[in-house]
Amino acid sequence: MKNIFLASAAAIALGAPAATAQTIGMAAIPSGFGVAGNVVALGFSATYSQQLRGVAPNQTHFDAATSATFGFGNPVSGVGVELGVNLTSFRRFGQSGHLSLGVHHMWQAGQGAFSAALRASYLGAWGDIKTYNPAYSLTGSWIGGVGSRLAMFTVGVGTGWGQLGSDRTTRGAVGFAVGLNEQWSANIGYVGQESVIGAIWNPPALNGASIAFSIRNIEDSGNASFGIDVGRAFALMR
Repeated sequence: MKNIFLASAAAIALGAPAATAQTIGMAAIPSGFGVAGNVVALGFSATYSQQLRGVAPNQTHFDAATSATFGFGNPVSGVGVELGVNLTSFRRFGQSGHLSLGVHHMWQAGQGAFSAALRASYLGAWGDIKTYNPAYSLTGSWIGGVGSRLAMFTVGVGTGWGQLGSDRTTRGAVGFAVGLNEQWSANIGYVGQESVIGAIWNPPALNGASIAFSIRNIEDSGNASFGIDVGRAFALMR
């Protein structure tokens, strides 16, 4: 299963210029905002691809992945550090995965906030992806008000953003999201070789969990993929 940007599924609730709370986030697009210190972010991702994925005889249209990302440090006064454990397929749960490591820093930028993150993934890979080389990315994101709406811009460059998980060609990513209300935001963008349309839902009933919906590669007839990502962050100590 290809790399899923679980970290970008987490919604961020901020106050918009119109004094109305809005949710903002990026579905299936990498973000420069990372996991804060003393926080663990859990994610689950399910995907359906029109083309078969995986290695025969275990090829399938459906797959799922899960991750746990632990945050350390203070990204505002210093540097935040992320350490992630990623299980890349549910076809043989736990038998295929990799570690990820990232550093990020956030600071005030005009009326909003900017964050940049440098990440490495596919570290210590095992199972079906044990031959994959590490992948690296540098991403920057800005959150602020655009008119009465909360908006988020992101741009990045990285390897491992191709349609094949083992592809290490350097490619770019760009995305834009807008807050619709307290529960919903919508985003568009392009990552590697794929266009992305997505939405983040932050329902109060889920007590802080967010659900991301995405459609990728819709311009390639017969090769689109559909994803649902569920994310939730918890404080490690109070």
